[in-house]
Amino acid sequence: METKRDRTMKKHSKLKNVILCVAIILGFLFILATVFYINLKNFTVKSVQSEGGQEVYLMGTFHMDHFDPLANYSVEEMLNAIENIDPDVVFIEAREENCEQYGVVDGPVDMCIAYCYCQDNDIPVEMVDYWKVDNENYKTNTTTDDRDDHIHQRIMEKLERYDNKKVLVICGFGHLYPQLNRLLGEEFKKNTIHNVSSLFKSNGREFVYPSGICDVWEKRALFYADTYPESIQADETINDEVKAQWPVDKNHVFYNSQMEYCDLFRSNQLYKK
Repeated sequence: METKRDRTMKKHSKLKNVILCVAIILGFLFILATVFYINLKNFTVKSVQSEGGQEVYLMGTFHMDHFDPLANYSVEEMLNAIENIDPDVVFIEAREENCEQYGVVDGPVDMCIAYCYCQDNDIPVEMVDYWKVDNENYKTNTTTDDRDDHIHQRIMEKLERYDNKKVLVICGFGHLYPQLNRLLGEEFKKNTIHNVSSLFKSNGREFVYPSGICDVWEKRALFYADTYPESIQADETINDEVKAQWPVDKNHVFYNSQMEYCDLFRSNQLYKK
């Protein structure tokens, strides 16, 4: 006959087995997360090729998070990847119309850095981003199917200008797979990139930011502090609710916060303190 002690021991044994299983699962998930974190950059570069043989690389970046060491993807590594891919032309996430009208690179900080790197190295740059402010679309830092459709359209139009050239498209990571899938839908084929991690390795030179980055960044800071909000406030077709999302930076709070990046640029520091 089973005693009370036997039943208690069985319960304890089952509990130990459950705890052991949970510990094994958690340990496995921790190892998996660690491996993913260490190799995160390897998921940010893709390569496709058109039926005509045009090679297109896509690189997803982290914008401001490059300045956080926990992101495990520095600006230096981003620039190393551009150098090692060695493109004939670079497309960046910035709006061409604002560059033409105001002379500003209006994309995120990593796009401005990439732009300046290309200027230093005589690499042509094209701008392919799309977004606008109206009564339907006014939120900043958003990724939508409509926006990605327009970006894809601009990429396809510009690819025609660079037939038989190696093209690198640099965009925020949130756009990477939407743009990859759209290119695959245009009958591009995936290319295998062997040893992806090597793309991010340095050639041994001491890291410095591209020349001109402070000037380019200050123009952007002024654009979003004053020029762009002023144009929105003056637009009679935009309602007050939307205008409230785009105040003019009268107290220079936004401008001053953006110019803190120039302290990093001048001292060639990779990370914010």
